[in-house]
Amino acid sequence: MGGMSGMDGMGGTRSRGASLFDDGEDMGPFGSSSGMPGGMPGSRPSTGRHSPRRSSHSSQPSEVLKPLPISLEDLYQGTTKRMKVSRKTVTGETEDKVLEINVLPGWKSGTKVRFPRAGGEHPTGESQDLVFVVEEKPHPRFTRDGNDLTVTQKLSLVEALTGEGGRKTVEHLDGRKLQVQVPLGVVKPGQQTRVSGEGMPVRKDGQAHKKGDLIVKWDIVFPDRLTPSQKEGIKKVLG
Repeated sequence: MGGMSGMDGMGGTRSRGASLFDDGEDMGPFGSSSGMPGGMPGSRPSTGRHSPRRSSHSSQPSEVLKPLPISLEDLYQGTTKRMKVSRKTVTGETEDKVLEINVLPGWKSGTKVRFPRAGGEHPTGESQDLVFVVEEKPHPRFTRDGNDLTVTQKLSLVEALTGEGGRKTVEHLDGRKLQVQVPLGVVKPGQQTRVSGEGMPVRKDGQAHKKGDLIVKWDIVFPDRLTPSQKEGIKKVLG
């Protein structure tokens, strides 16, 4: 299949045979409306969005955009994604390739990985660029706001009213168990605790230099019902 050039700090990209395809993500055929797919040379990551460039010889877009869905865990730790693509050669034969992309910790939605001249080939012989665009998958527990992460932690009503601080265990994206300090005094619904340096990796100049913050939102769990004696007791204490 031939080697591929580097990806600006991504650890390199290469194409291999379909036997190495293990992610189950078949991206299908790439090609222009001419139906003449091109080859798969090198790739290059970039960020931001811009209008597709157009061929100087044609009104057809000169790049093919394909979404690259990635979980928040993988964006936190980094991972390797293998994308299976199918194309027809100039001889009319079908050829499958696997593109390997090293996802770096801290990447955001909108990050682009470009394979120059790797898409469809126009009738003039000019090839389109093949561009993967990172899309962050929704997470059941964590939400991302820039470089910060937010997670909700339950706290019983008794703990919220009578607790004296203490700690609660919060499982992080990488499986670590963090001991997070509960606020002193009465904890109100929606109150937050900020843990410095436990957010998303912050990328700058191709490197991850630090991390954002982890924000723990305290979710006060109220009882579904109270017995008459419990109600009377609460009235005496708080009334």
